[in-house]
Amino acid sequence: MRNYIAILFLILVTSCSSQDKIIKESAIVATYQSWTAGVRGGGSGINFELKLKSELPKGVVLKRVVFKGFEVQFTQQDALSYNAIIITGVNQERFEGDNKSTSSSPKNATQLKDNEAVLVFFKNGKEYQQKISNVREQPTLEYPSARPKF
Repeated sequence: MRNYIAILFLILVTSCSSQDKIIKESAIVATYQSWTAGVRGGGSGINFELKLKSELPKGVVLKRVVFKGFEVQFTQQDALSYNAIIITGVNQERFEGDNKSTSSSPKNATQLKDNEAVLVFFKNGKEYQQKISNVREQPTLEYPSARPKF
């Protein structure tokens, strides 16, 4: 009898925890690529790309990502691809006499590992968050300061 109760409890717990996920993590390919401008003050940032293996369920909209201490909006490229551009504030040194302020993407205090991100969804008007832990890094883009001369 105890075994049946334990099995029933286990099924209940696993079914409840699986409902928290909007998308299975195996159906998500998330990558990021850091970039730095090749000129002083040109800025730097991170391009975050999300590819889904199938379309989002009806009534679900992917809105934001929390990654490396920043929180930014997604832009939808097509039914399966989303991009987010994070401006980090590095390489925004201004020239003397330039009073412009530096800018960066909004910060978020959520503590995550380097390969983790939090996806923010809206489902039927209610906000849901899902943490993913398989974000892969692509080689850094370092833009040249001048066009190469041939």
